[in-house]
Amino acid sequence: MGLLRRLVRLRRVARVLVLREAEDGTRTAEALRARGHEPLLLPLQTACLLDPPPGGGPVGGFIATSAHAAPWLARHAAGMPVLAVGARTAEALRGAGLGRVVEGPGRARDLVPMAAALGSKAGAPLVYAAGRLRLPDLETGLRARAVPFRTIEVYGMDDRVPDEAEIDRALAGGLPDAALILSRRQAELFEALAARRAALLHPALRPLCLSAAVAARLRPGRRGEWGERPTLDRLLALLD
Repeated sequence: MGLLRRLVRLRRVARVLVLREAEDGTRTAEALRARGHEPLLLPLQTACLLDPPPGGGPVGGFIATSAHAAPWLARHAAGMPVLAVGARTAEALRGAGLGRVVEGPGRARDLVPMAAALGSKAGAPLVYAAGRLRLPDLETGLRARAVPFRTIEVYGMDDRVPDEAEIDRALAGGLPDAALILSRRQAELFEALAARRAALLHPALRPLCLSAAVAARLRPGRRGEWGERPTLDRLLALLD
């Protein structure tokens, strides 16, 4: 009986609340379905693409830590090397027509030695195509290594407040088994949502956070979980 219960548990379909903006959320839903789980889409953010000028002067290469930088880079980085934080960003950059994409291991701070090598080889400053809200790890690391660079903010994430009917549809099947929380702001927006729907305060709901820094933004007493590395694959593996 113990083995039977274990097999049933392993095969159980998890209902997972996905809070990402719509386009990213759709891709995450596909990844969840591929693992045999049921995504519940309830975007709490919407992407806002910006179009600042690239600035003057020589550029040795570009850095991207999000797929949302791809449209801007497609216009301004053609033919140039671009460091991508991980597989998803690299895929988006290649899909936008950029051919010289170098894929990083998944964390922004791990791009620092790669950026230092690229900057040294190119002999010109790098451009970090960043979001308005971001962790300081990459920029702090680049400054510590004295890597010449400049940051250009090319996208933002605006808060989105779903109406009651949309929340009802997402939660129609009852309490989700888990919620995917992939940024510090998402954690704050999730807790704001929980203040509207007390069911989301239930301790049985697992907050699956991209990192410890994200989990730290949850309300006191809520226990977040995160993977060994801050990647979506490692996070989804916690459901298996």
